[in-house]
Amino acid sequence: MLIITHTVETTAPASAIWHIWQDVKHWNTWDHGIEFSTSDGPFVVGTTGTLKPKGGPLVHIQLTCVEPMKKFVDEAKLPCTRIIVTHSLTESKGKTYVTHRIEMKGLLAYLFAFLIGRDMKKNLPQEMLAMVKQAEHLHTLGS
Repeated sequence: MLIITHTVETTAPASAIWHIWQDVKHWNTWDHGIEFSTSDGPFVVGTTGTLKPKGGPLVHIQLTCVEPMKKFVDEAKLPCTRIIVTHSLTESKGKTYVTHRIEMKGLLAYLFAFLIGRDMKKNLPQEMLAMVKQAEHLHTLGS
């Protein structure tokens, strides 16, 4: 099993982050490791979609938990492995804390951790920073 967790702090409210998270089609504007992503329906539990990592095969995802303005979880199935990504928000004293937690579970989790886990861990901070900057810009425009 592999677990990667990263948290960033922002002045953008949870609603601005949530807006960006729900906009699945544009995840590649902040997650530069994704060529494209799609959603087959509304941002609710059970909705499926796809994402295409740069240099990788098309991945099918499903939303397994959605708590508006708090968290969502998407899950991808790879051969004998599941990748579970939890995106969560907490607000305190005028700040929003954004946490992404990536878990790899299953018989081949060690293999996928070796093949893609290192890049995921390396890229996660930059991707989250880009997402937060978008949320701050969005919030500034809306103010």
